Amino acid sequence: MTTSHFQHAKITGISAVVPDYKKSIDDEIEYFQQDRKKLERAKKMVGFGTRYVAPKGCTTVDLCQSAALLLLQGMNINVQDIDALVFMIQKPDFSHPGSSSLVHKFLGLPTTCAAFDVNQGCAGYVYGLWLSSSLIESKACKKILLLAGDNPSTTTGTNRITEPVFGDAGTATLIEYTQEECSSYFSLGADGKGYDSLLVPSSGERLPVDRDILDLSIDDGKGNLWKLNQCFMNGMDIFHFTLSIVPENIKEVLQLASLTQESIDFLVLHQANKQIVETVGMKSGFSSKQYSSETFSTYGNQSTASVPSCICHLLKDKVSQGKQKLLLSGFGIGLSWGSCIVDLNHIYCSGIALQKFDSIRSREEEIQHWINKILGKSNS
Repeated sequence: MTTSHFQHAKITGISAVVPDYKKSIDDEIEYFQQDRKKLERAKKMVGFGTRYVAPKGCTTVDLCQSAALLLLQGMNINVQDIDALVFMIQKPDFSHPGSSSLVHKFLGLPTTCAAFDVNQGCAGYVYGLWLSSSLIESKACKKILLLAGDNPSTTTGTNRITEPVFGDAGTATLIEYTQEECSSYFSLGADGKGYDSLLVPSSGERLPVDRDILDLSIDDGKGNLWKLNQCFMNGMDIFHFTLSIVPENIKEVLQLASLTQESIDFLVLHQANKQIVETVGMKSGFSSKQYSSETFSTYGNQSTASVPSCICHLLKDKVSQGKQKLLLSGFGIGLSWGSCIVDLNHIYCSGIALQKFDSIRSREEEIQHWINKILGKSNS
């Protein structure tokens, strides 16, 4: 495992934004063969409830820009003071340039502010905190804006394995240098042998999206339809990976920090689903009062945004009004995982804000925008 101990990197603010369109599992009984008993069993075991999904054309960039504005305005931060923008994102607006460039322009960040993307999913927030803390600790930066988000609902397909699971969200976190000692501990790992357990087969240079891909629909014999340009997930592989790796990773970061489970105020787990959250929490030696899957049941599995959204949803008052020692753990696509222990002490926390995204250009408008750009005509 990659382990680190930082002493001068402090989280001072977290914000989260979800689109205002809510779906309920009770309205999606078609994924359970119209069988109400199957649906109720799934709700009890997996924790299905509601989720918030972005409208067509709304991207991870839109979600995270909204979260960044909420954070910067809420904290009254001068954007000229931001030294780096780190964007944890799997679904960029363009293959190039990086999405951080779009946000850099949108926020009006200075030319002295570095900006770059990192392709990471469910472990992405912990990876992003580790990377940002490294830059802070080395004194390369004093203020870093970390964005972490995803809109997985757009690539989930039409099957019960993925469609009812995922919700969309964007988050922003401010990490700052402090002269006062502020210890944080990290333990991260990866196993590329499991890369194909969770992926979108046709999404890059290996298998470009073309008409033959779009026309191909695969029935797995269990009532699920899959397309190669949509997310494929081997649920059992992910489940076994999680239970074999994550509890040990959590125990390792506790050992690194010379802490016990009782020393932690709350265990913030990636909200994969109720069964995984409860099993990982139990196997990691925590009491049931120290973790929760409520964020999954309310907002769905938000992928890269899951951990900070959980903080905003469950712990807003506690981290805003006092000090909390938290153990954060993300795990999934890659396969990758990471856990960290951080202190959140009277930070700015927005909670989860519902945002209406009604000014997104339609597909036709987007096409015309780029035609005009190429032809040198003025753009709106």
